[in-house]
Amino acid sequence: METFQRFRLPTTCALVLIGLVAAGCNTTKATIDTTVNFFSSTTPQNLFTEDGLVAEDQKVNLFVGVGFENLQQDIASGRGEYLMSFEHLLNISPEHHAEFASFMQDHYATLFTSDFSHDRTAHLTTMANLERTLRADARVVKWQR
Repeated sequence: METFQRFRLPTTCALVLIGLVAAGCNTTKATIDTTVNFFSSTTPQNLFTEDGLVAEDQKVNLFVGVGFENLQQDIASGRGEYLMSFEHLLNISPEHHAEFASFMQDHYATLFTSDFSHDRTAHLTTMANLERTLRADARVVKWQR
């Protein structure tokens, strides 16, 4: 059952993203408002481009929001599919994945200061914490492609 649960969310995330990309032009504003309001903070209209695609600068926020708990587990363990996907979205070069994963694991308590059960914008808090943490570390420049 645990294995099924582990793969259910990645499949759901993939289907959501594929659906947004494939049907973006046919999706009405009313249909996406709930999703947009959930994954955005103060400017939900900036989640999508005029073409109906997820804006480049919002892909990481959307990914973290959809896969929050799985990403949290992967970072805690220092490995996993969500962490690898996260590294790709952040443009971390493959030769630095292990170092970045270790960095994330070491900073787990700093990154995850809230969760969805108490804060529906926990993913945005985590991203803000990540930005601060990465800015404070000089190694980040060499990690990115």
